[in-house]
Amino acid sequence: MTISSIRRLRLVCLVSLAAGGMLACGGGPGDATGSTCPTDSALGYANFGAAFMQDHCLSCHRAGGPESPTLSTIEQIRANLQIIDRSAAAGPNAVNTYMPDGASVDEAERRKLGEWLACGAPE
Repeated sequence: MTISSIRRLRLVCLVSLAAGGMLACGGGPGDATGSTCPTDSALGYANFGAAFMQDHCLSCHRAGGPESPTLSTIEQIRANLQIIDRSAAAGPNAVNTYMPDGASVDEAERRKLGEWLACGAPE
C-alpha cells in the first residue's frame, strides 16, 4: 500500500466517522473520551490549544498540508472537536493514540486536550 493510498483510506475513515458512518477502519479513531469540562478549567487556546496544535498537529493538518481536516484556526478546531477527541485525546472512557502519526504525546497532555475540547475549545 502506498503512502497516497493510506492517506486516502484515512480520509475516507475520517469522513465516514464524521458523517456517523460505521465503516470499519483498522487502526482508526477510537471511542469518545467522555471528557467533561470542569467549572474551574483554565485551559484556553492561548495557554494550551495553540501550542498543542503547533507541536502535534499542524505539521500535517495545516492549510495545504498533506492531511485533512485542516486545524489551523480555532474555528476549524471547533468544527472538528469530535474527530480530534476520538483521534488524539484522553478521558475517563478512552485514551486515543491514533494521532499524531509517529509522535508520542503523554497521557497527561491527551487528558488536557480532552478537557479543552469538552469545554468547547475556548480561546
